[in-house]
Amino acid sequence: MTDTLKQDETAALVHWTYSRDEWNTFMRWKKKKKGFLHYLLHLLSPKSSSKTPDIKITADKVSIDDKHEPFHNTERQLQRINIHDAGKMNIMEISYHWPDQAQKLPGEIRIPVPKGKLKEAIQVQEKLNSIAGRP
Repeated sequence: MTDTLKQDETAALVHWTYSRDEWNTFMRWKKKKKGFLHYLLHLLSPKSSSKTPDIKITADKVSIDDKHEPFHNTERQLQRINIHDAGKMNIMEISYHWPDQAQKLPGEIRIPVPKGKLKEAIQVQEKLNSIAGRP
């Protein structure tokens, strides 16, 4: 693999930071999607770290602070990227699957689009969809 290709794979397409309100809105939305019990536990639990995460999206993974979740590599294949309106925010959903493991359910990574970054998110969506072979 050439150095240029390695650099392209690790170069961040976007690097997003969030206000505390944006991140809390996303966490509430995420818990509601999991079900009422998850949402209730989220409301009742003491608030964790006041630090909001940095999110970087590259051509093959999403990094949330120091946690990396790959969606396009030798084991996982990118399927599609969608952006949808979730009320007070927009959500980017990155779907992938394991081509060698048909019994495994598809994976999905959900990321809030920060206020004022929708155009940037659409550009990332177009770039990643071209990697997935989707128009």
